[in-house]
Amino acid sequence: MRVTGTCLLVVGLGLLLACGGGGGGGEDDAGTAPDGAMDAGMDAPMADAGPLWRACEETEPAGTSSLPFVPSTLVATIAPMEASLAEPGELNPVTLEGELAYAAMGFGEYAAGPGQPRVQRTDLGGETAFGARRSLTFFTHLADSQLVDDESPARIANLDSPEGSGAIRAQEAYVPRALSAMARTLGQVEEAARPLDFGVVSGDCTDNGQLNELRWFIDTLDGRTVDYDSGEDDDPLPGPDNDPKDPFDAVAFPAPWLFVPGNHDVEVVGIFPPTMAQIDRALGTRATLGARDYRRPHGAITRGTVPADPMRLPLQREEIVAELRDSPATPGPVGHGYPEDADLTHGASYVYDAVPGLLRIVGFDTNDLTGGSIGMVLRSTVEEWLEPALAQAEEDGVLVILASHHSTLEIDTVEGEAGDVREDAVPGAELEAIVAAHPQVIAWMVGHEHFNRVRAIPGAEGTPGYWEIMTSSLVDWPQQMRLMELVDNGNGTLSLFATLLDYATESCMERRYRRLGLMEFQSGWGDSYSDDPNDLNVELVVPTPASAADAVAAASAGARIESLTSLAGE
Repeated sequence: MRVTGTCLLVVGLGLLLACGGGGGGGEDDAGTAPDGAMDAGMDAPMADAGPLWRACEETEPAGTSSLPFVPSTLVATIAPMEASLAEPGELNPVTLEGELAYAAMGFGEYAAGPGQPRVQRTDLGGETAFGARRSLTFFTHLADSQLVDDESPARIANLDSPEGSGAIRAQEAYVPRALSAMARTLGQVEEAARPLDFGVVSGDCTDNGQLNELRWFIDTLDGRTVDYDSGEDDDPLPGPDNDPKDPFDAVAFPAPWLFVPGNHDVEVVGIFPPTMAQIDRALGTRATLGARDYRRPHGAITRGTVPADPMRLPLQREEIVAELRDSPATPGPVGHGYPEDADLTHGASYVYDAVPGLLRIVGFDTNDLTGGSIGMVLRSTVEEWLEPALAQAEEDGVLVILASHHSTLEIDTVEGEAGDVREDAVPGAELEAIVAAHPQVIAWMVGHEHFNRVRAIPGAEGTPGYWEIMTSSLVDWPQQMRLMELVDNGNGTLSLFATLLDYATESCMERRYRRLGLMEFQSGWGDSYSDDPNDLNVELVVPTPASAADAVAAASAGARIESLTSLAGE
């Protein structure tokens, strides 16, 4: 998540949180939110009897059904039925009052819309008089699922506001369902096209950086039974598989997937390093700044006492890697990019040969070790890890795609959110120039900012540069991921196709996730997104690096280009 008003409010609470929260006290000792924060919904009374959650079907507009599967947004899109508010609404859609009010306005309703065009971009040069074209690899890019333990005392739900969105989301209780739906949709894409070779996840897989959140994320993508619950065993709507706190069997990601950490994976609420004080707060019982309480109607927000849970442990980097290493061979790979002897001296980074002999993924931990949502890269990391890794790839004659959470526009030299300037940190613009000087780097995949964007980063001294590809989050509207395909154009150039994909729904809870995410956006309580065609479905042309020309020529490849055929509905 990028820096927002919420992050700035939290900076002002740094001392409070570093001391472990607002002290003890009973249920009535709720404390207050800081000035300027808008309540996300105060404590509703504890209920003695009756359902605490509405049946999903009761929330759907009349006549609702799932839209048919389409292989990409080239074919069709998800179109809102109502325009967004010009100014944010007063009610937070996370509350029952807010949801009902916005639903009465038609917010959250959608239909099939027209497909979006493919834009060919040649900003980095290269001829487009193609020869015999060959598809070298077919893979995916996913970012910012922000899977959250919404009952954790580490939460900051009462800091949510239109100016600082993301402290709580109306749709967040259903994130594992959406992840599973996306995995199932990718399987449907494979049926129309061919098997995917791998996938890259660009961070903020979790939201509080907790053990239970990471386990839920791993188990969802690995296709296990997921029990998305913490503290007490909640069942707000009695019965199996009818509310978001019931266990369900997830659909496995259909290809090996690689993990790259984001600030929400390595820091509590994406801002605070996991110090002992933060660990004590997450493992405690005082929801000082607001957490959901499913013992109350509609999971109302409480700033009182919540049940503790040892699985809420905020993780250090080595613990994250250990959990990723504890994974099955299918869908794999074991470690999800991290080898058994992973060296975390310069962060949780790695190199992984996604297509041996042709394409190397450089997973790059760009998170600030001192905290804060913005990234930071130290000069020692560049000199002792990044530069040697890129040089080795050139020597090995392979192509490189970097993957990180932050783009270089979101990397600075300031400690935390508003600390001292570090003289040994590399500014984002300088880091761009360093990477662009390596012609074997053809792309850098990123997330963090929750919208789709594609930038051409030109090189110098005869090097073409690389493409920066940002994919929007799965948690916020439009809730998409990208299908990626690398193509040899037969004329000394490569094309990297990036095509957006909407998940197909088969259940009420999957549809509800989409409706609530759209409602957050329409009401002004969620992030905006880009609708510029240059950022959406694109073909990105780049000259083939001389060092990798032999590897490209020798690569096993197919004549069918999925981005031009099956993904376009042909």
